[in-house]
Amino acid sequence: MDETAESDFTHEALIHDLNNVFETITEAAELLSADRRWKTLSATLCRSVKRGKRLLGFIPDSTPNLAAIVEDAIQSVTDYCIAVRKPRMRFVRQIPPDVRLPGSDKDWERVFVNLFLNAVQIMQKPGRIDIVAQQIATGLSITIFDNGPGIPEDILPRVFRPNVSTKSNRSGRSGLGLHIVALIVKKYSGRVTAANRERGSGAVFTILLPDQ
Repeated sequence: MDETAESDFTHEALIHDLNNVFETITEAAELLSADRRWKTLSATLCRSVKRGKRLLGFIPDSTPNLAAIVEDAIQSVTDYCIAVRKPRMRFVRQIPPDVRLPGSDKDWERVFVNLFLNAVQIMQKPGRIDIVAQQIATGLSITIFDNGPGIPEDILPRVFRPNVSTKSNRSGRSGLGLHIVALIVKKYSGRVTAANRERGSGAVFTILLPDQ
């Protein structure tokens, strides 16, 4: 077996095995749903399985609608906050309903989940995340800003590099979330920038995408 075929087989085998994992989690969630004390947890598990299947391509892609993708990302991050007992976030959206993104909806869900998690994981108390989308002369601008502690100045210039984290090393984070964001945005001919808010505390991430 040549290396290419072996690599393809390994990928297919991994997807097959992960699907078995998803089925086990789904079965467990269905058992939990029979007890009203665990209905919320059951729903969280089912949504997480669905997201995992989207990421692996079990669920076909659709034309990415920005508002819908942001809603899915918010639900995923809210489930995360509940599961790990992190402070809940208030999400404020200013997104026109008909904004479409290029490419794959699962790619863009990864972008927004990672951006939201970057804010959530560093917050020690309930906070707010704003998402603002608007058409500009050169295309589409999407801004995400929070009211957390912001990005340390020594990290800011390299925040999109791999293995650079805005969290402390003790958190065990890989430092890949923002790198993934940058790679996906670049894939669709866009760019993403990071800054701290000029007034008050918090971080600002801006995605610029050209006209399609």
